Amino acid sequence: MPRTIAVIILASAATLAALAGPAQASTAVPSTAVPSTAAPVIHFAADGTDRVDGAIEAGRPVIVDYDLSRLPECRNQYAGGDAWSIGVYYRVDGGPIQTRPVTRLDQNRHNVTAPAGIDLPPGGHDLELWFHAGDRAGCSEYDSRSGANYHYPIGQPAVVTFRADWSETVTGSIEAGHRLALRYDTARLPECRDQAWRIDVFRRFDGGPAQSETLTTGDGSQVPGSIDIPAGSHQVEIWFQVTADQGGCTAYDSDFGANYVYAVA
Repeated sequence: MPRTIAVIILASAATLAALAGPAQASTAVPSTAVPSTAAPVIHFAADGTDRVDGAIEAGRPVIVDYDLSRLPECRNQYAGGDAWSIGVYYRVDGGPIQTRPVTRLDQNRHNVTAPAGIDLPPGGHDLELWFHAGDRAGCSEYDSRSGANYHYPIGQPAVVTFRADWSETVTGSIEAGHRLALRYDTARLPECRDQAWRIDVFRRFDGGPAQSETLTTGDGSQVPGSIDIPAGSHQVEIWFQVTADQGGCTAYDSDFGANYVYAVA
């Protein structure tokens, strides 16, 4: 049975909205208003070791923190400043190679560490890294675990699926400090489609403030959705809202106003 809550048209339906809408939906704020779970960090220490702080997961960024003393050979100078740099090269599942700098020049034109952010695609399983130093004189040096490169398994987030037939399933364990992927069939909210429209997902943790983000583009195409579960959380509530850009039409998918509630491990 459909669990879309009443369609609301303009201010004349304000009373109905109060009865039918999700609890505290009006308190929702943009997702940027509350910090998300911190990105995991891969540290490459001066002693040649490496370690991971946090969980590397598909669909989340990871930070590479590289100690520049690991590649000491290429240190050319020019006009009183450093004329060398170090970059991290990476690929996921053997795909295209990409690169990011792990150095930057400070105000004295000397290199300092610049942590590099890498966006991991959904569905990735293996992150492969290596480093290269080069300078103006043509020096070249690699840090690649003797050519084998550094490999890190990419974990898969839990997934909650909202199907067009009004069923919902959870795959995996929803855990604090990890990401929850959303798969939402927009056919669950067919209302308010006469003009330009969008669907937003709302969430809140342990009864706290609501946050939201858009699940569709301007033309109604769906974009991947996900929720970062903060450390220390015990429960997440989720609901959805379709809104027409003109006319004030709004409808909810919120399990009859109770919201979709999931325990967090």
